[in-house]
Amino acid sequence: MRVLFAALLLAVATVSVAQEGFPLDGTWRSESTAKDGSHRTIVLIMQWDGKSVTGTINPGPNGTDFTGGTLNPDGWKFTLDVKNAKGGPIRFEGTISNLGKYNRVVAGKWTDAAGTIDAKFVHE
Repeated sequence: MRVLFAALLLAVATVSVAQEGFPLDGTWRSESTAKDGSHRTIVLIMQWDGKSVTGTINPGPNGTDFTGGTLNPDGWKFTLDVKNAKGGPIRFEGTISNLGKYNRVVAGKWTDAAGTIDAKFVHE
């Protein structure tokens, strides 16, 4: 019985560790206030394959899929240049902090048709 329990515990631990990649994989959320006082929520779902970052901005019917985001491990700089569904540019430049922790953060400048804001994406 102890062997079965130990095997089950090991299997669960292995699966739970494999669920979330590193360092950008997963869901990230930014809650910001624009210069005009409006509230901005931006959600990113991202995957990093070791070379490029892919994912979706604000998943749902009006979401924007992207490829070609870059992560520079020297300084952990993340850059995203994409076009939204209407062809408008979206750019984000940020830096990962709390690296190695679950509650890591990517903070930087987000620019789109609504303007430029300071965005702090928190890993969910």
